[in-house]
Amino acid sequence: MSLSRVLAASLAVVPVGLGALAPTAAGAAEIAISKAQIEGLEIKLEDVRAATDEAIALLPGTVIPPMNSRIAVPAPFSGTVVSVGVLPGEMVEKGRTLMTVASRELVETLSQLRQAEANLDAAKAVADRYRTLADKNIASPTRAAETEAQRQGLQAVVEEHKRLVSLGNIKTNADGSYALIAQKAGRIVEANVEPGATIAAMAPAVVIDTSDELWVEAQLPAAFMGKVRPGDSIHLSDGATGQVLSVGHTLDPKTRSAKLIGSIPSKAGYVSGQMVTLSIHREAAAGGFAVPANSVVWLAGQSRVFVRTPTGFAVLPVTLKGKTLHGATIEGDLSPGQQVAVSGLAQLENMAAAE
Repeated sequence: MSLSRVLAASLAVVPVGLGALAPTAAGAAEIAISKAQIEGLEIKLEDVRAATDEAIALLPGTVIPPMNSRIAVPAPFSGTVVSVGVLPGEMVEKGRTLMTVASRELVETLSQLRQAEANLDAAKAVADRYRTLADKNIASPTRAAETEAQRQGLQAVVEEHKRLVSLGNIKTNADGSYALIAQKAGRIVEANVEPGATIAAMAPAVVIDTSDELWVEAQLPAAFMGKVRPGDSIHLSDGATGQVLSVGHTLDPKTRSAKLIGSIPSKAGYVSGQMVTLSIHREAAAGGFAVPANSVVWLAGQSRVFVRTPTGFAVLPVTLKGKTLHGATIEGDLSPGQQVAVSGLAQLENMAAAE
């Protein structure tokens, strides 16, 4: 039998008494309705529970990698990409060759390094000779100091070229090319160039995620400033939970919101860039109750729930403390273990409004 026929039959059985409202002991109106009519209207019930936490805000967010867990591997010298040894999504171990680049700039730098080392050896020999002569009072101590200063200057040039060649801990090859090496184990996020492409000096060639940990970023509206704090819990739509790590104290002039950063479980199945809906929770105050979100309705200018009674339902006014897609935290004249309607609410609202 269709729902409309069941409803019609139910109305026919109780033409007046169906919506007969009587005051309860708590001051709430009551809808008189039999068990058979509840079943016919497919009204489902859920238990009222003592609330352990309450929702503060419901926000859209974006999954992001944790700060400093995503590293870029730059190409220290410009050149042409000879080969790429990794693919996005591939796991790599520390020391793995990521990319090979042929670079005239590297060849020139190595040549300048060898020349600077040769000049340094000559300057060191001259400085040692004049120092020996100065110690024997044959040469001027000033001249010895000058040659020592020249040696120190050439030493600085050599060290500079050595630092350039060691940037990124690259591996130089005899043919003038160099290999980019993975400094940490992780998963390849991006390989920004292909074989044959030209790459600029210090451009990021490969990006690696070195941790499975995930963060989530959201914009916190100004109305919630001061209400959300680090340490509050984060609930995702699939039941995964995390924690608020930081909340900005400056509003963006365009969005009029502050940045919120939180951590979420790495095993929850999310990936960087994914959009999620998150609710911010904190420990509930004493006297709060947890009910399904769809059990709370707006009726007669106030939040209400339909509480099961021996003769029907009490239309009980409540204070809504917080609400998410799945649950709500309320305060009112309730007790844990009581039952509230979570479906068929439109019919119950019509019954209550008819009186």
